[in-house]
Amino acid sequence: MNINQLLVGTLFFLLMSCGNDGNVKKQQSLLIGHWDLTEGQRDGKVAESLRGTYFEFTEEGKMSTNLPIKGGLDSPYVIEDGVIIQTIINDLTINYNIVELNEQTLKLTTTLRGYDFVFDLEKGETESLSSL
Repeated sequence: MNINQLLVGTLFFLLMSCGNDGNVKKQQSLLIGHWDLTEGQRDGKVAESLRGTYFEFTEEGKMSTNLPIKGGLDSPYVIEDGVIIQTIINDLTINYNIVELNEQTLKLTTTLRGYDFVFDLEKGETESLSSL
C-alpha cells in the first residue's frame, strides 16, 4: 500500500465517521419528546395489552417507558448505528431498533423476554409525566 492509498483510505474513514455522527445527532433531536403507541405487535400479532404504552426521551439522554421493565423510568440511553440502547438496572441493556423516525412517527422493534415486539408511535404531548 502506498502513501496515496493510505491517505485516501483515511480520508474516506473520517468522512464516514462524520456522516454517522451527524445522523445520530439528527436522530437524537427528532427523538426528544413524548411518543404514544398507535399500534403494538407481539410476535407479529396486534397486542391490545400494549394500549397506552409510551416512550419519552429527554435532551439529557434519559428515557422512560411504561412497559413493564424494571428500571424503565429515567434510565440513560444512547443511539448507535440506528439502535437506541437503554441501560437499566445493573447495567443491563435493551436495544430498540429504529425502523422509522421523523417529526411525527417512530417505529421501533425489539425482543423482550423472548417475544418480538413492534411499536408504532406518534409524537404526543411534550409535557413530561415525571413532572406531574
